[in-house]
Amino acid sequence: MTSAIVIGGGIAGCSTAYALAKSGIAVTLIERHEKLAQEASGNPIAVLYPKISTKPDAASKLALQGFAFTLKLLKQLPTNEKIFDACGLIQLAFNARETARLLLLSEKQALEDQKHAQILSAKAISEMAGITLKSGGLYFPQSGWLKPQALCEALCNHILIKKFTSTNALTIEKISGQWLVNNTFAAENVVICNANDIKQFQQCNSAEITPVRGQVNFFAERAQSQNLKTIICSDHFISPAVDGWHSFGTSYAANDMNAEISAQDTANNLAALRKISPELLHEIDTKSVQARVAWRSQTLDYMPLAGQLLDEKLLRENPPRYNAAPESLPWLQGLYVNAGHGSKGMITAPLCGELLANLMTKTALPVDATFDPTMASRLNPSRFLLKQIGLKQLANSLYI
Repeated sequence: MTSAIVIGGGIAGCSTAYALAKSGIAVTLIERHEKLAQEASGNPIAVLYPKISTKPDAASKLALQGFAFTLKLLKQLPTNEKIFDACGLIQLAFNARETARLLLLSEKQALEDQKHAQILSAKAISEMAGITLKSGGLYFPQSGWLKPQALCEALCNHILIKKFTSTNALTIEKISGQWLVNNTFAAENVVICNANDIKQFQQCNSAEITPVRGQVNFFAERAQSQNLKTIICSDHFISPAVDGWHSFGTSYAANDMNAEISAQDTANNLAALRKISPELLHEIDTKSVQARVAWRSQTLDYMPLAGQLLDEKLLRENPPRYNAAPESLPWLQGLYVNAGHGSKGMITAPLCGELLANLMTKTALPVDATFDPTMASRLNPSRFLLKQIGLKQLANSLYI
């Protein structure tokens, strides 16, 4: 039986472990914390929402594909706990620019995948949301909130997955055809899924990734807030009460490694909530507002890192021609990455995990009828390295 070690127990690691196990691969999952999903995947809830552009770019295509894939995955997982609620999501047309953008999005053919997301008036949106809103917006009926920790636990509840928590992966090396992690765990394949920490391994030196600090705030449900039925987004968001608490935020600060709760971020999140609903803000005892800080991992092109790694040393020592056959490149056989999902991990990480399972088992691409080889090339974790040495054309055709 093929074996794999997955490093990292957030949504990227757990969804990868699940995809591999489902393909018949025995998985050892290593997580440095005592429990799964303690970093960026550790918020009480995540918003499941396909962030798409008015232009038909790769990121929008991936978002729509990933959203559909995650919805399907959630229906397949056996669990007694409610981990997802398709309560709907409203993107408010909160200024003239956003109004124009949402009108254009509502006309896009791609939105048919969202079962006819609609532009609605302020009155209709308010009825949908359960509270009074000043502007109309775009309503996504299939979107909603999910519990990341519960999802990660459900994904790893598989007979072929062995979890080792409170275990920090420090070294990766290949000896006699097998990969060793910490000189303790051995497998034919390793998948690095530890977000901003991937660069602690020298094999990932060329990965272009940036930590982005985010602070989410929480307040206990109140009489008025209990009426909120959907997630509402402007440039921030507010969720319905889940287990008695509303989530709202969030801040965005690249390369800010301050782990302390920021009073300024809380004030900014409260100010954004005021713009969405002054009535909700009026109910909150601001002294009782809680917060949590975590770091997203963001790439330069806002696309995840997903695929097999190239050997940087060999590639630089002997650069290939621009039209070299992809199979002739110095691949690090059996070494993969699934990271760099930014704020979209819940919709992109599971699809990328499935892609890695396809690559590892040599199942013919695409993952499904809509996932083409060009997309797989765009996600490869060594794409930035190839572009640095002048091989952009090759970077875009690794799986063609």
